[in-house]
Amino acid sequence: MTAADAAKLIEDGMHLGVGAGMAMNPMPVVREIIRRGVRDLTLTPVLTGGYVADLLIGSGCVRTVQFPQIVMDELGMALNFRRKAEHGELKLMEMS
Repeated sequence: MTAADAAKLIEDGMHLGVGAGMAMNPMPVVREIIRRGVRDLTLTPVLTGGYVADLLIGSGCVRTVQFPQIVMDELGMALNFRRKAEHGELKLMEMS
């Protein structure tokens, strides 16, 4: 299956889980999801959201985030997440 084929399985409003930090994430599939303009996803990162979570949030694909924390590992704060959270553009479901 190609990345484009896999991304076609993701539709508006679905619940999507992504890997931890900057590892174990299918970046070609994530880029295709963004290219397709998928919207209103509920995103649940494993452990901590990282680059993939921040990229999906910044691109407007995510409406709701279930998370213990969203950080960019050694790169610091997840700026798209912070901006959208501060402006009330995300539904936040903090979990520990």
